[in-house]
Amino acid sequence: MTVAWLARRCFGAIAALTTLAQATPAWAQGLPEAPISLAGGHVVIGAEAVATVAAEDPGLFNYTSYEYSALRNVRFGLSAEVRANDHVQLLGEVRIDQGRVLEAYGLYLRIRPWARKRFDLQVGRIPPTFGAMTRTSYGSGNLLIGQPLAYHYLLSIRPDAVPARPDDLLRMRGRGWLSNFPVGNRAPAPGLPIVNTARWDTGLQAHGVGGMFEWTGAISVGSLSDPRLRDNNGGRQLAGRLVARPSAAWVLGVSAAQGPWLNRALEDRAERRSRQSAIGGDAEYSVGPILIRGEAIRSAWTMPAIARPLVATSLLIEGRYKVAPGAYIAARADRLDFITIRGSVGSNTWDADTWRVELGGGYSIRRNLLAKGAWQRNHRDGGRVPRDTLVTAQVVYWF
Repeated sequence: MTVAWLARRCFGAIAALTTLAQATPAWAQGLPEAPISLAGGHVVIGAEAVATVAAEDPGLFNYTSYEYSALRNVRFGLSAEVRANDHVQLLGEVRIDQGRVLEAYGLYLRIRPWARKRFDLQVGRIPPTFGAMTRTSYGSGNLLIGQPLAYHYLLSIRPDAVPARPDDLLRMRGRGWLSNFPVGNRAPAPGLPIVNTARWDTGLQAHGVGGMFEWTGAISVGSLSDPRLRDNNGGRQLAGRLVARPSAAWVLGVSAAQGPWLNRALEDRAERRSRQSAIGGDAEYSVGPILIRGEAIRSAWTMPAIARPLVATSLLIEGRYKVAPGAYIAARADRLDFITIRGSVGSNTWDADTWRVELGGGYSIRRNLLAKGAWQRNHRDGGRVPRDTLVTAQVVYWF
């Protein structure tokens, strides 16, 4: 099965969907193009449907914590906003992946104490606070099809199992899709990414805008790697983000977060509380047909049996160029790097350094119906399959 054959298959699927939409104008015109407003605007409903096809990913570079490939998925999301008045709103989103993974992705109450001030409080399963890519890593907001490595790639570490010594961790390099350790839950299971966008955290969030600055702060029960509906360790994560828009072309942001990430049973065995601490910086430049984004993240996890914090660094740059009305090309390069730790037979990075290059483009069949195709090259310094190449296609519809 060659790359050329896969390319013809994926882009053939896009061409077929494009032809279908253009050949059935009556059907296309019947699809909603904007969120549906009910009860005089007090209830607003939106939706997103995403279908993604690709060949099997032998290296499991696109594997998710829900144990399926993000490049072989049909996903549907339904969002709703219920507005009691100008001060109180209830917002929620339900998603289903693979036809079997159903979850309330977000459900929170938004309170705006002052109608004329851009300040609000949100409580419940709240939107992410950390990072620039949390809202653009999948679906219509994603320039390409794969997700940025820092926001989905599974590392070997887990909240319910830890190594007894450094050698146990080094044996799991590049095995985040199914890792196991001798302390805690010994059953093999997926690890955690640096920032988990598969679900939202639960807590309280404050958000405000003043002049060129936008700020967000939150306290929640989970961590960046492991957002949670229910608390699992009695601790709290603190997270904050500051965004500056000095001009119409530039957006600059910084993010920080810190909180416990191990389960309570493992925390009770440790001499000190295990924490994930992360800091990130990002920038975006857009003018005319050009959009360029970049982000750097440094995350550190402390855990029992490992003397020094486990540090991972993520670097990403991506760009888009609109070549014609409704059509664009895009590219992304990102990588993950890990510090070195010492085992009984020598030193190595605690997880396998990983990089990805992705090239592709998209075409808007309608304003809210987008077809995308992409070529993805993955490589890592370890694991059972150290490299693979994938061609993938996706169709996204939303209102």
